[in-house]
Amino acid sequence: MVDIIIIAIIATAAFFILRSQLKKLRRGQCSGGCPGCQGSCGGCAGCGAAQEKPSEN
Repeated sequence: MVDIIIIAIIATAAFFILRSQLKKLRRGQCSGGCPGCQGSCGGCAGCGAAQEKPSEN
């Protein structure tokens, strides 16, 4: 019974996280994680372009 409650709590948390990320994407904002992106993929030429930069190591 405890397992079902834990799974339900995790599923609920995942639902709300996914819902908030989808809302951001629908508004044209990045869902996060882009280096140098201030929340609008249009302003930083897309998250993919920011991630393709070669590293300076």
